[in-house]
Amino acid sequence: MRLLLLTGLILGTAAVSAQTRVEVYPDDRMLWSDMLLHAENGVVREGRDWRGQVLWTTQPEKIFAGYSTSAFDLAYSVREGQLIQGDSYFSDAILYTAEVRGDELQVFIGDSSFPLDLVYTIRPHPFDEGAFGLYKEDSISAFDRICVFRGMPAPEELFALLLAQGLL
Repeated sequence: MRLLLLTGLILGTAAVSAQTRVEVYPDDRMLWSDMLLHAENGVVREGRDWRGQVLWTTQPEKIFAGYSTSAFDLAYSVREGQLIQGDSYFSDAILYTAEVRGDELQVFIGDSSFPLDLVYTIRPHPFDEGAFGLYKEDSISAFDRICVFRGMPAPEELFALLLAQGLL
């Protein structure tokens, strides 16, 4: 699992080019009819199929609003696991940082990795290989689980899926 998380974070561009699908469910039952969002071919959509509204389009190191790859629709950049406002290179434009710790992926506010700035933790599902739970802060309680991912998203997809749910 550690290798899978590390590979997903560091080699995110390979995951995007491999055309993988990541699905987001509200709980670990992972019923097809309950799917909240999915990311496929760099496009983040509501629901479970191609008819859902396109919320974000991702490319390596970029997140665009809607179904666009125009520079005018560039909303965020993702560099070195950090979500950055627009295409800025200033440190105050860093909104969130994703960092691998052990077999978990943790998301922090800003460019910090201080424990008090921890917002979310993504950890492997204990019984379903290929599924990952998103938890509040560093909780392990099922009551603090926000959603479940089937498949590990690339960094751009992770941030886009969290943005689509209103979690960032």
